[in-house]
Amino acid sequence: MTRRLSFIEINKEQFDMFFYGRSPYMKTFSNEISWFKFEKDGITLLATIVLCNIDKDFNAIILGRDLNKKFRAINVIASFTSKEDLIFEINSCIPKMLSQHHNGLFMQGDESPETFSLFMRKVPEAKRNIYMKMLLEDPKHYPAYIVLEELAYWFKDPDGIFIRDFQSASFNSRLFELYLNAVFYELDFTMNRNHNQPDFMLSKFNIEIAVEAASIAEIEDPLEKKIVNQKQFEEIDSHVKNVMPFKFARTLLKKVNHRPEPNKVYYWELEHTKNKPFIIAMQDYSKRMSMGFSNVALHSYLYGVDMETGDKIEVHSYESRSIKSNFFSSPKNKHVSAVFLTTQATLPKFNRMGVLAGIEQKDCKTIVNGMRTDDDFNIVPFVADISDSKYEEPWCTAAYMYHNPNAHNPIDYRLFPNVVHVFQKDDGFEELVPKNYILQSTTVVFSTH
Repeated sequence: MTRRLSFIEINKEQFDMFFYGRSPYMKTFSNEISWFKFEKDGITLLATIVLCNIDKDFNAIILGRDLNKKFRAINVIASFTSKEDLIFEINSCIPKMLSQHHNGLFMQGDESPETFSLFMRKVPEAKRNIYMKMLLEDPKHYPAYIVLEELAYWFKDPDGIFIRDFQSASFNSRLFELYLNAVFYELDFTMNRNHNQPDFMLSKFNIEIAVEAASIAEIEDPLEKKIVNQKQFEEIDSHVKNVMPFKFARTLLKKVNHRPEPNKVYYWELEHTKNKPFIIAMQDYSKRMSMGFSNVALHSYLYGVDMETGDKIEVHSYESRSIKSNFFSSPKNKHVSAVFLTTQATLPKFNRMGVLAGIEQKDCKTIVNGMRTDDDFNIVPFVADISDSKYEEPWCTAAYMYHNPNAHNPIDYRLFPNVVHVFQKDDGFEELVPKNYILQSTTVVFSTH
């Protein structure tokens, strides 16, 4: 007897790891309720069952890799009254769909000439950065490798040097762009990366937003072993309070003063950005673990107020240096609608998302701990095993949107629902914090060998 071919059910996290092609419009009238995968002889098919909220019927979308390795629809089965009957039907269609592939791919006719393969060698091995070596050689980072590879298939590189930068000296800044791509997709934005500047043009509800990404360069060797103790935390605290305002200032001022080629105009003066909100997105890579606390320094620099005491700050001073505080108060910065600080655009985050999607970490276990809000918005500590089927974590965690009170084009905070929003008011500050939201976390990997 011939064994019948069939899909196996997978979790949504695994389906999402492969597929970044949803239209936000679909969510307005339907819900995905089940996800499936079929693998045989190098061919992978995905399927999702969608419940229509209007007709109350079940529909299936089956996907295969196109010539650029992106999963796209190759079959749609509609209008079933029974979920079980629909599952039987999608399994019955497998032989026909397998007959249509070419080398495991299903041509759509509009593919790009070249697949965006993040790990295709673009630089000599001697010039590869240490993170590339970790991704390629260390089994602990295999989940991150798979997540990055799949995400990159959906990524657009307008200047043609992204992969080379990722593999050589600019790994962190390019990792940050990939992370932002995942975050903005999760937040239901349509992304346009057809322009060289700025990095993203976002669209939602007929509102367009320009986003330029800026990362703070690292100053430490990622492989240097450090014992986490009181002295180290004191060093991080000193670094955040005293050094980070200068680093944020230098990066922000560089962006607002920059007039990129070939037009040599400010980001907000480009034809496709005029009269639209402009955000500078930032990620701190300067010192290990500092990123989890650097929001304190950014807050104080942007608004000129000490978060702990509430005292006004006119000038930040450290050693022989000093800079003017209150970035948002300067009239020349009114075109910066907000500063968006992320704190988790890191390999551990990509690893966690891979483990959540069912990618196995050989001979090790990943634990995450930190602070989060609960159902009542109270801030509480948490510890979780990433491989626990009950644990959930979205892309957008520990992210802060600092709104410019003097913005020429303000941001509607409702466009970014899963973010901490900070507003300056006459009597102080207002923070909108989501419930069940991770505010800060640290990843620990244990060897089980």
